Amino acid sequence: MTRPGERPALPSSISTDDRVRRRLWIGLLAVIVYIAFAAGGGALIDVLGAADADPVAELALTHLIPLPIAIAAGLVFARLSGWWTDVWTDAPIARATPRRLWWWLVPLAIVAQLVALVSDVHWSRLSAAYVAVGLLAYLLVGLGEELYFRGILLESVRARHGETVTLLVTALAFGVAHSFGSLMGGVPVGTIAFQVAVTTMDGVLFYAALRVTGTLWVPIVLHGLGDYARWLAAPGDDGSVSPLAVGSQIAMTVLAVMILFSVIREDRRTRKPRVPAAARR
Repeated sequence: MTRPGERPALPSSISTDDRVRRRLWIGLLAVIVYIAFAAGGGALIDVLGAADADPVAELALTHLIPLPIAIAAGLVFARLSGWWTDVWTDAPIARATPRRLWWWLVPLAIVAQLVALVSDVHWSRLSAAYVAVGLLAYLLVGLGEELYFRGILLESVRARHGETVTLLVTALAFGVAHSFGSLMGGVPVGTIAFQVAVTTMDGVLFYAALRVTGTLWVPIVLHGLGDYARWLAAPGDDGSVSPLAVGSQIAMTVLAVMILFSVIREDRRTRKPRVPAAARR
C-alpha cells in the first residue's frame, strides 16, 4: 500500500509515456558516460599540460570545458527520454505518513559544515579570479553529479525497486565513481575503501536532501558549495580542524545511518501485504 505523497514503484507491466524504459543498466550507462566526459575529459586536458603554470586556468580548462558537455548530454537525455519531471522533482516526505520531519536535520547539518569550512578559508591569500572560477566550476560539479546520480540513475533504479535498493545503489555508485582517480593514482586499497565509504555516506545525505525538499536543486547547491568550500580551504590548510567541522561530520555520519534505517522501515510499511494461499482460492 502506497502512502499519500509517496510515488509507488512502477511495475514493468504498466505502460507509461516514457520514450525510454527505465532500466538500471541505462542509469549506470549514463553515469559511465558522465564520468568519461567529466573526469576523463578533465584528466586528458590535465595530462596535455595546457595550464600547469596557472591554477585558475587549469581549473577553468579541466572543469568549464568537459562539465558543460556532460551536463548538456544529461539534460538532453532527461528531456527526450520522458523522465524530465521525475528527474528534477520528488514528492516531499512531509506529505507522507509518517512525516519524518527530522530528515530536515540533514540539510541543516550540511550547511553547518559549510559554515565551518568557510570559516577556515584564508581569503587574503586567494585572488578574485580564483574564487570566482572555483565557484562556477564546483557548482557545475554539483549540477552534473546530482543530475546523473540523484536524477537519472535514481529514476532508473526506483522504477523497479524499493527505496532501500534505490538509496544503496545510488549512494554506492556515487562512492565508487569518486575512487577511480585514486585507483589510477596507485593510492593504497585501505585509503580507497575509506574514501568510498565517506563518499557513499555523502550520497545518502544528498538523497535525503532531495527527498525532504522535493527538488533536485537543493542537493545540487549543497553538493556544489560543499566541494567549493573544501577546495577554498585547502590552500590555507594548516592541519587544524575546527570543533564545528568535527561536530557536523559526526552528526552527518549518525544521520546517514538513521536515514538508511528510516528508508528500510519505509519499504516495510509500503510493501504490499502477502495474500495467504487459502485466500487466493
